[in-house]
Amino acid sequence: MNPMRASIHFYTRNIESLLLLSAVIVMPFLIVHNMTLNYVNFLAAITGAKVVSSFLNLFLLLLFLMIVQIPFAQFVLCDLEGEERPLRKAFRAFAEHGFAVFLFGVVYVLAVCTGMLLFVIPGLILLLLFYLTPYLVVMKGKSPWQCLRTALDMGKKHFVQILGLLLLASAIEWVISLIGLYSVTFITTSFGAVFFTQMLLNVILFPFVAILFTMYTYKWSTERERVEDVLALEG
Repeated sequence: MNPMRASIHFYTRNIESLLLLSAVIVMPFLIVHNMTLNYVNFLAAITGAKVVSSFLNLFLLLLFLMIVQIPFAQFVLCDLEGEERPLRKAFRAFAEHGFAVFLFGVVYVLAVCTGMLLFVIPGLILLLLFYLTPYLVVMKGKSPWQCLRTALDMGKKHFVQILGLLLLASAIEWVISLIGLYSVTFITTSFGAVFFTQMLLNVILFPFVAILFTMYTYKWSTERERVEDVLALEG
């Protein structure tokens, strides 16, 4: 299975259900993030505490990213394993695992943000090493803390690939957002129009990023299980 090709095919084949998931789950998080950030930026402009504003922006962005990946991972997993009613199971997975991933995310993202703001490199390393945890939670049906060892092992083994995928996803989002921004500002300079366009693009693009990481995580997890089975038989 080529994860990139499979992701593109899956996204185009299930675009309606994916956009529904994104509209119901991703959009509320984006709204909360932007409203909170606007308020904090206002306070930071008054008090001069711009470092606090940057920290909170990174913290909320990564924390929300951890949580909203869950339903998309479940949706893809249902398709890969031939299960029925993937949309219903995606919402159920979000309800079942959302709070546990949130608690894990607070600790994980706090460590990542602190490392990035103070030393940059340690924060980036932590981000990559445990980035696959929410996907493994869905695939294994365990708590984030029970998936930490597996996430760490896979993070170390596929460190460069994870970094490459994140850079690719960021580049795609940046290019499309830039095109959208120029297109809207060419017509109007309304803040509301620009804000809505950027949010709409995120709602459309995020499912593909989540699908891409789910496909790769599933492939790496399957390969890992095969190796463990072989070693168990040889032992």
